Amino acid sequence: MKSNNLLILDDYREVVGQDKVVQLRFRVSDEETGELLQYGDDLFYLHGGYGGAFPKVEKALAGCRVGDSGTLVLSPNDGYGCRDPSLVLVLPAEDFSQEMPEPGELIEGSLPDGHSMMFTVTSVSECELVLDGNHPFAGKQLGFRYEILAIRESTEAERCAGFAFDGAFR
Repeated sequence: MKSNNLLILDDYREVVGQDKVVQLRFRVSDEETGELLQYGDDLFYLHGGYGGAFPKVEKALAGCRVGDSGTLVLSPNDGYGCRDPSLVLVLPAEDFSQEMPEPGELIEGSLPDGHSMMFTVTSVSECELVLDGNHPFAGKQLGFRYEILAIRESTEAERCAGFAFDGAFR
């Protein structure tokens, strides 16, 4: 589309809103230590309460356009929650009769109530293994920097699925 002699790209007219697919460049850091925890330019999410972004992030992005950027601070309650000590399990090493997992490895396990979930091996000794079911960012105050790279209409299939297809399934 042209307006006076300027080319207006549709992406720049799109506004983040209900049922839009948003692509972000982002950086997540620990506010206490300044440590960079995660970054990328390939985060796609379906805006509008589908669970692909934290509510505080969705609220900040609503009405933004391609090229807009900002910074948010996410408390544990705004992000991955507080650490739950009941999700840290100490198990005897003999329970792992096959290959002993390494620290940092993800393994599937069961909680005492029978629910299955993924645990991170946090330490290994001759006698025991410590597994943590908390998200690695749980309990942390997070700095979240973002830049909006693209906005597009979602497809009916994406809305039905409740998440954005990042281009691989379009």
